[in-house]
Amino acid sequence: MISQACLRCGERQELVVDLDLRGVPHGFAGHDTVYDWDIVLSCTGCEFGELRVYSHDCWAPRWDEEWDMEWSGQLDAATLDLLRRSLSACQDRSDPKCGCAAHVSLRKTSAYTHKLRIDPNVTPEGERPFAKVTLSDDGLPTFAY
Repeated sequence: MISQACLRCGERQELVVDLDLRGVPHGFAGHDTVYDWDIVLSCTGCEFGELRVYSHDCWAPRWDEEWDMEWSGQLDAATLDLLRRSLSACQDRSDPKCGCAAHVSLRKTSAYTHKLRIDPNVTPEGERPFAKVTLSDDGLPTFAY
């Protein structure tokens, strides 16, 4: 992971739920060009959270395309609370391969949530969008867009 410091205030963030993981990190045995993850974090300082998405793809040479990219969408305190409550039946929120219904629902919908690319070389225009979580008719959390 590139950084888990809060993008709002710089304080430490804690894991709320590890949504998805694919591949092995670059430089480790078993790495085969791709390493991706999606997580939700909560800040210990400002109490905001974020959906953080990271993608590494070293198939092409570095000079041809970027290998590492990261995106983020903010979550307010009410959204984090709803998400935590909706994950109460999950056996292990830190397991990105968890097959519980809540994990599966969030995994399916996280890609469509509004996020802003985090690029240390470019100052983003505007504030990061807010990611929204709603409950489906059967009570499962979904990222809304």
